[in-house]
Amino acid sequence: MDMNKIFCAPKRAFASSLEMLNAVLRSQLNISDYTIVKNENGKPFLSFFDSSLPQIFISITHTTEYYFIAFCNENVGIDAEPSDRKPNYLPVLSKFYVEEREEIKNTDDFLKHWTIKESAIKWLGGSIAVDLKKLVFTKGKLLYKNIELPVKIVQKEIFSHIVSVCAENTNDWEFISI
Repeated sequence: MDMNKIFCAPKRAFASSLEMLNAVLRSQLNISDYTIVKNENGKPFLSFFDSSLPQIFISITHTTEYYFIAFCNENVGIDAEPSDRKPNYLPVLSKFYVEEREEIKNTDDFLKHWTIKESAIKWLGGSIAVDLKKLVFTKGKLLYKNIELPVKIVQKEIFSHIVSVCAENTNDWEFISI
């Protein structure tokens, strides 16, 4: 089963991202025999009772208004931020490498870099606190501890959100609103 899908829904439609995940698995993907397990950093994984099912990786993010859940046949990370968000990003830039700071000229640039870095950290299964300073995104490449990651980044604006997805081989994503 090819799985490069991102489901998005307004938060008012579900009580939690877990409720949305369960609804998508059952009603959109027709999968009912599973458990959700998390790694030590809270990254969720699907475990199927039927071992003949292919492995499906998931990544979840949410903003104040939307949930986004990525499903993929390979490891995946996703992050989103409202495109109209105006954070005071200057203090955070001290945690970015010089090359990145040179590319970030405004809030839009910052949000694009931030969502890419956070999606990559989710792909790694890490945490912002531990991995942000080890990850560099510059000139379209992601490096972790000075080694280029074998990933592709897809970034899209949907529902007035900047959404970044990080996966190894996947460029084509189907965005599905529920």
